Amino acid sequence: MKNTFAPINRIPEDILSLIPSYCNTGGQLVTLTHVCRGWRERFISFSSLWTFLDCTNVEQTRVYIERSKTSPLELWLGEEEGAPFLNDAFLLTVPHLNRLRFLTLSGSSDDLLQLTKYSGSPAPLLEKLKITSARAETLVIQGAIFDGYLPSLRELRLSGVIANLALVKLSNLRTFDLHNVTGDMVSVTRLLDVFERAPLLRKILLRNAFPNSSDAPPERMVSLHHLEFLKIVAQPVHSILLNHLLFPIDLSLSQCFNFSDGKSPIPTYIPKILKNVGNISPITSINLSFDPGMFLRIDGPSLSHHMLGSWDGADPSPSILDARVLRSLNLFRISAVERLAITEYSTPPPAKTERSPVYLTLLLMNNLRTLILTNCLNLPFVFALNPNQNPSRTVVCPKLEELVLYIMDQDKDLACVNELFEAVKERASSGSKLPAITIVCPEGFIPAKQVLKLKEYVSRVQYRLDDLAPEWDIIPADVDYPGYESDW
Repeated sequence: MKNTFAPINRIPEDILSLIPSYCNTGGQLVTLTHVCRGWRERFISFSSLWTFLDCTNVEQTRVYIERSKTSPLELWLGEEEGAPFLNDAFLLTVPHLNRLRFLTLSGSSDDLLQLTKYSGSPAPLLEKLKITSARAETLVIQGAIFDGYLPSLRELRLSGVIANLALVKLSNLRTFDLHNVTGDMVSVTRLLDVFERAPLLRKILLRNAFPNSSDAPPERMVSLHHLEFLKIVAQPVHSILLNHLLFPIDLSLSQCFNFSDGKSPIPTYIPKILKNVGNISPITSINLSFDPGMFLRIDGPSLSHHMLGSWDGADPSPSILDARVLRSLNLFRISAVERLAITEYSTPPPAKTERSPVYLTLLLMNNLRTLILTNCLNLPFVFALNPNQNPSRTVVCPKLEELVLYIMDQDKDLACVNELFEAVKERASSGSKLPAITIVCPEGFIPAKQVLKLKEYVSRVQYRLDDLAPEWDIIPADVDYPGYESDW
């Protein structure tokens, strides 16, 4: 009776059940059952506490299976962290595989193939399946996983592994993650088959697992009505798969790539994508950075698409590469773009402005309202904005309301500010007065005289001595870079 009224024995069961969540290992959970008889009875009665199995200890595995009763199991078998699993311990779990809720297999040995031999029976409760092979060659699983019956599966992550999914029921799959599979091991048809069997897919990640050629007929199209995010990391990047997909209007499309031939991917790649990503029109915002390689983000009312690339081989001169990438923006329907931000553009202006890639691009942006130049050679842009610099005296970007310039080189950019005065003067006389200019300067350099001159024709002129404000950053914080990401 005295023990019954002891404070430790008066802890409510719902509070007591939270204590095991602070245990780092299964051994600590077992230790809790040795505190007193009351704790032992209570913790053993919570079957959901005993569902995590790593099969590193035979007796512990036996105890956990017994105490988990009929609760869904989490099975983690691997060699990457801690002690490797034991086959004798794993064999104890085989009769209970129909209770699996989470299954993670990882390793570099042939044990993975041996383990998959036991996955021939249905797993109706399995929600997450992850298989990772560290072998140099792709691991091929021939038979249908769990007899093709995975009605509860929501996440499927395969790394270095190709599985036969042709007969697998994936009606509730939300995330499909395929990593590190050689191009000749994955085909467009295989991927399209998976997508068709998973009508609720919301997230697709393909990293170094992209087909080198298409074996699907051109007319085959798969609609991904619920897709929210598609990320492709490949070398080189292809539009083969995308030519067979129809996207919802609110998709976020991300592509990361490396090029060794120095060629810009935009002229040959983007036009093919636009056929099936037509929902991005009209584009309202473009962020373009040339360092390192290229970053491009385009946004519209219904879709966001960003590409991140770099060049590793013998690149052409920076001016050739810069001009090629900027010129290829003209492939988009950019007449509705209201915001353009550019970083690290270093191509000097040609002798004739009308031949400048900057001029040819801005000429199409009749609705541009904000132009932000960060660490760029500003002179080509200033010349393009000056009607007096082209033979037809055309006013490019007639609706421009704000220009932001970052001053890098005091001597060169001081001359640029002088040219800017001529540009705003000519625009004002042509009826396209520029309302606002912001000049971001390095410490100790304030072009006071030039700023005063600009105020004659610009309503609001300001300069800053610090870095650009966060809202002017060229690369958004939520961009996905090349690399593996996992929710587990």
